[in-house]
Amino acid sequence: MHFIRFIRNFSLLFVFLLFLSSCATKDQDIGRPPSLKVACLGDSITSGYKMTNPARESYPAQLSKQARGQWQVLNLGVNGATVLKKGDIPIVGQKAYQRAMDFLPDVVVIMLGTNDTKNTNWQYLDQFINDYTALIINIKDLPSSPHVIICSAPPIFINHPSGINAEREEEINILVEKVAAITKTDFLDIYTMMSREPALFIDGVHPNALGAHEIATLVFNKVTSL
Repeated sequence: MHFIRFIRNFSLLFVFLLFLSSCATKDQDIGRPPSLKVACLGDSITSGYKMTNPARESYPAQLSKQARGQWQVLNLGVNGATVLKKGDIPIVGQKAYQRAMDFLPDVVVIMLGTNDTKNTNWQYLDQFINDYTALIINIKDLPSSPHVIICSAPPIFINHPSGINAEREEEINILVEKVAAITKTDFLDIYTMMSREPALFIDGVHPNALGAHEIATLVFNKVTSL
C-alpha cells in the first residue's frame, strides 16, 4: 500500500514539474524577439488592396504566419506606387519607404512595376532601370546591410483603362530581371507560376487571398534558402 501511494505521489510530482517546465518555455518564447526583420515594399499587390481583410490575407501577413512568429514582417505596400521617380506615386517619396529604411531590416522584398505601366508613367520607361537600381543601392547601403530580393510583377489578365496591360507587364519584367543582374540582387519569379492561375486574382490584376498565399510561400521559400 505504501509503495502504491509513493508511486502515485511521484507521478503527480512528475506531472507538476512538466507543467512548470512547459510554462517556463512558453514565457521564454513570449519574451524572445523575432529572429529576422523582413520589410515587404511594394504597391497594392503587397498592401492587399481589394481583399476583405488585408491584415490577415495580404501576402506579408501570410508570410508572417508561415514564419510562425519568428520573423518580424512589415507590410509596406502603397497603393499605386511606382519605381519611376517621375511616376505619379513614386515609392521613394512615400512614408512606407522611409519606414523601410528606419526599420533597418535584415531582408527587403520588393515587388513593384505594375503601376509603371500606366499611360501617365509609361512615357518615362527609359528611366526605369536607373531608378530601380538607385532604389536597391540605397537599401543595400543601410547599416543593417539587408539582403534584397526583387520580385517580378504578377501577370495581368484584364487590361485596364489606365494603361496597365499584359504586354507592358511582360516588358516591365524583362527590365526587372536586368536590374537584378546589374545590382547582383536575388530575383524571385512570381509571374510564371501565377500566369497559369487566373483564379488566383480578384479582378485580373490584384491577387485574392489564395493568390497572396502562393506569393507568401514563394517568398518564404526564397528567404529560408538564403
